[in-house]
Order: sequence, then structure tokens, then C-alpha cells
Amino acid sequence: MKATDYTVIRSRRRSLELRLYPDSRIEVRVPLRASAREVEDFIASKSAWLQSRLKGQQQRPPQMPLQYCQGEEHLFLGQRYPLSLSRAARPTTALQQGSLCMLNPQPDNPERIAHQLDRWYRQQADGVFNQLIDRHFPFFAIRGHSRPQLRVRSMKSRWGSLSSLGYINLNLELIKTPLHSIEYVVIHELCHLEHMNHGPGFRALMSQCLPDWRDRKRELNEVLLR
Repeated sequence: MKATDYTVIRSRRRSLELRLYPDSRIEVRVPLRASAREVEDFIASKSAWLQSRLKGQQQRPPQMPLQYCQGEEHLFLGQRYPLSLSRAARPTTALQQGSLCMLNPQPDNPERIAHQLDRWYRQQADGVFNQLIDRHFPFFAIRGHSRPQLRVRSMKSRWGSLSSLGYINLNLELIKTPLHSIEYVVIHELCHLEHMNHGPGFRALMSQCLPDWRDRKRELNEVLLR
């Protein structure tokens, strides 16, 4: 792999991280004091995985822009639901009989439908994500940690993050993935309450909380969202 194949970004972090974006850009995020040799060795250790992912990206058909029209399918908790659009005085959205039923004063206006659907996704994400945090946090409370406050955010390069200011940030796009994938991300971020890196201690805690976390991580990494 040539040096020009990826961009190195240095920051105040403890571990090295490789990021592959949908447009095939590659970023390597490393600690400020990481040597060039450390970066090269890290990239070499990820070479097989990276080539496999790049090949997979190239083989995927290009995604068509969403139209937000009648019958178009949208993801929710890992399932695809067709839009059922009808005219009404006030916007409402609900899952009914296998469809995403959306009432709107202008059901033929894609921009308004997109905005309404985004708002519904955020409402659902807030409820689902908080329920999972509440389900798993007691384990961490016993270990002396405080419950982080949820922030649902639109993130381009990661599923979640834990802030030192007491926030757990989860990607809105997660609400489109299966529930067991969301649970993996929630537990991943909660484990960062105790380990801010991805070292042996973190992995051991993940295995204690979620024995099949590696399988869930692998499945989530293969998700292709629309």
C-alpha cells in the first residue's frame, strides 16, 4: 500500500484507528507521538481486511438517491417498509400493517416527506436508544459510573462515541439497523466509561457484557444503509 493511499490524522488519542469511507477514502487516526514505523506496521496489519472491504465496495451497485415517494422502501430496525403517503391537515407517521404510513398536507412534496421521516426516525431513536442504555447501565452503575446523557446525532464516520463531558453520542442511522446491532454499539460506548481505549481491558469487559460482540460488530460493519 502506498503512502498516498491514506491520510494520517494525529490527535490526542491513545489508540490507532483505521477508517474507510463510502467514497473509498482511507484515514488513519493516530496518537500525536506515534512514529511513522508504528503507523506503517498498523496499516500492514490491517491490509487484508482493508483490501477485502475495498473490493466489496467496488462490487456494490451504486445507490440511487431517495425519492421519498409512494411505495419507496425505507429501513427501520433492520426491516424495509414501503412508504404509504396520504393527504391530511397535520403530519403524522406510524408503522401500520407493514407500511410506514405518513400523513402530510403535501404528500407529493419529497422535501417535506424527508423532513417528516427524519423527525420520526429521531423520535424512535431517542426511545429505543434510551431503553437500551437503561437496560444495561445498572451493571456500570454498580462499578461506580454515572449514566451518560444520550445525544442522537448524524455522524458520517462512526456509529457512536462517548464524551468526557458525560454524553453518549449515537448515530441516527443506527435506528435503521437490527436491534441487536444497536445493543452492541450501546454496550461498546458504555464500556468506554471504564476503558477509553480498545485494549485488552476493554475487550475483556465487552466479552463479559456481550459474549458475541465480535459477531455483532462484524455484522454491523457489513450493513449497507440507504
